Amino acid sequence: MEKNGDALPGPSEKNRTRFWRSEYLPGVLFLDGTFLDMNFSRHSHETYAFGVIESGALAFRYRGEDVVASEGMLGMVVPGEVHDGHPAVGRGWRYRMAYADPESVRTIAGGLWGKDQGLPFIGRGALESRELAALFRRLIGELQPGTMDRLTASSLWTAFISELFGRFGEYPAAVPRASRGSVRAACAFLRENMTRNISLDELAALSSLSPWHFLRIFRDETGLPPHAYLTQLRVRTAERLLREGYTPSRAAAEAGFADQSHLTRWFRRIVGATPAAFLKEVSPAGARHSRSEGENGHGQ
Repeated sequence: MEKNGDALPGPSEKNRTRFWRSEYLPGVLFLDGTFLDMNFSRHSHETYAFGVIESGALAFRYRGEDVVASEGMLGMVVPGEVHDGHPAVGRGWRYRMAYADPESVRTIAGGLWGKDQGLPFIGRGALESRELAALFRRLIGELQPGTMDRLTASSLWTAFISELFGRFGEYPAAVPRASRGSVRAACAFLRENMTRNISLDELAALSSLSPWHFLRIFRDETGLPPHAYLTQLRVRTAERLLREGYTPSRAAAEAGFADQSHLTRWFRRIVGATPAAFLKEVSPAGARHSRSEGENGHGQ
């Protein structure tokens, strides 16, 4: 396991995040995060999420298992997989993460395997590879300060994704489920009506199921009960609107939250930052090659 040697901050320091992007890798949002006492609510990402634990240890529930990613290890979450996140021991963890557009990863993996089989998959949430950790650190270390050119950046990124999925990846066989169509319809209904006050009876009626039966199959399929799934939809919608430059209050209203404080409470539990801090970090106004996007707490 590769040691980085950077200790966690002292007791007086708070949770911190720094989001940033590079024009050389437009499909990736990077995060430098320090979380001393953070507990992420159960959620999923629309992106792939992977990175290196630099200090401490992160624990999370992932694919039915309790996972611990400690210093020097790679943390990994595939799109749509529900997970949480909290300190494994002591005073938390520090990591560097990349949240990557699924289609860009799919393209690289398709080239690796010689054909497109859909989104590649890794079942384990914590991986140990000194070589991959070193490659990721090199990419981050030179890309963030802007000392890397476009060809080097794209080459190292492609090498990292190829090595990661070449060593640990697979394409899981699709398992047909009779309930999948009903759940997809319910998810689409929630997306289209997220500003409404929806009842469980209304969702169950869409599938001609009892509320109890619908609740069970929805949780089995998505990993979340409907109310938690709707909250995540609202948070991700607000996140997108903030990226577009909306104010937190307007984003809260557009996404279906009761008010800005309601958005703030849930946004921090899922993203790891307040909406105001996230707006400062990722709004279009600060765009440049390798830009820092704030220093105040896509969390785990």
